[in-house]
Amino acid sequence: GKSGCGKTTLLNMIGGLDDPTSGKILVDGTEIGAADGLAGDLYRNYKVGFVFQEYNLIDGDTVGQNVGLALDLQKADDAGARIAEALSRVGLGGHEHRKISELSGGQKQRLLISRALAGRPEILVLDDSSSALDYKTDAALRKAIFEHYRDSTTIMIAQRVSSIQNMTHILVLDNGRCIGYGTHRELLETCPAYREIYQAQMGALA
Repeated sequence: GKSGCGKTTLLNMIGGLDDPTSGKILVDGTEIGAADGLAGDLYRNYKVGFVFQEYNLIDGDTVGQNVGLALDLQKADDAGARIAEALSRVGLGGHEHRKISELSGGQKQRLLISRALAGRPEILVLDDSSSALDYKTDAALRKAIFEHYRDSTTIMIAQRVSSIQNMTHILVLDNGRCIGYGTHRELLETCPAYREIYQAQMGALA
C-alpha cells in the first residue's frame, strides 16, 4: 500500500505495541494488546521479533552488544552463540566488536534483523526493513530467513513488490482498509491497485 495507508499501524498492533480502536488481535486464539501488563511483556520479549523502520540502535555499544539486547531480556544462557549465528545469517559474521558509527545504512538494517533473529521469535515482524539494501542483498537476506528460520511466521512490509511477491499471503491496504488479499498471482488478477504497483516497478505483468 501507499505511504500513510496504515501498514506500520497494523504491524504495531500485531507486535503488541499499539491497541486497536475496535476489533481484536488474536495470536493462537489469545487476544494480545499493548496494555496487557506482564502477559504483554512476555509476548513482546519472547514471541515477537520486531524490526522497525528507524534504526533504534545504541551508538555507544558494539554490534554484538546491540544484538544481545533481545537476549538480555530472555536471560539466554547461549547468548554468545546465538549472537554469532544471527550476525552470520545476515552477512555480518565477525563484526561483533565494530562500533555502530562504522556501519553503513544497509549494514545497520541487517544488524536490526539479526537482533530480532537472535531472539528466535515465533513471529518476525519486518517494517520496511530492506529499504537501504540493494536488490541482491535483499534477496539473499530473505532467502536466509526463510531457510534458517522457517518455523517463524514472517510478516513483512516492503516498498518493493519483488520483496513480497513470493510470500504465502499478501495484504493490500488503502486508507486503513484491506482492498486486496491473496497470492501474488491472485492479486494481479483481482486487485487493480496491486497490479498498478507491480507494473510501475517491474514494467510488465509476469
